[in-house]
Amino acid sequence: MTIYAYTRVSKAENEIGTTDNQIINIESQLKIDNVYSDVNISGSMPFQKRPEAQKLVSVLKSGDIVVVAKLDRGFRDTADCLNTVKWLQKRNVTLRILDIALDVSTPIGEMILTIMASVATFERKRIAERIKDGFTNGRKQGKSYGYKLEAVHQSVAIRSFKRRQEALERYEMIRTNLSELIAQNATEAQMLIHLRTLGQPVSRTTLRNALGK
Repeated sequence: MTIYAYTRVSKAENEIGTTDNQIINIESQLKIDNVYSDVNISGSMPFQKRPEAQKLVSVLKSGDIVVVAKLDRGFRDTADCLNTVKWLQKRNVTLRILDIALDVSTPIGEMILTIMASVATFERKRIAERIKDGFTNGRKQGKSYGYKLEAVHQSVAIRSFKRRQEALERYEMIRTNLSELIAQNATEAQMLIHLRTLGQPVSRTTLRNALGK
């Protein structure tokens, strides 16, 4: 039996621009063997069309477990979620979703998942409607929106610079912790394991960024 973690973020350089927090969350509850992380992948893309998710499903065997930190990190909507669950069940693979403490290998678990995924889909649509209504009402009152506004442009630039600096500092810390392994030409897997033992787990994407790959 192998335990795989799957993580996803939409943008690589926002406040949650790496999947490391998801990995830390998962590892606080389970000992995982491998991680597949989709970065810069929108949640609107179906699970099995995402690059890293495709790699994950290609290596799954009977008895394996796939762990996702949050429901919305795994699936685009109710249909995508349930179709993936059924696909995994046919291959005797268990899916665990930590934020709802759910094991969907049982009938009651699948029923609860259906309800919760439906609620999540409904809420996303309601949020989109409220945002659209807010913009419409604002424009009627003479307000302007958009990235081309100078104030918005400056604000985005400042936040991007800060995030970039934080990322560079973090990459420097990772390289420092791996200095001996880098000198020994260690594999990425060895480096990831070493960082986990230090209590600083990172995704493979973050490691490669730190190493300039």
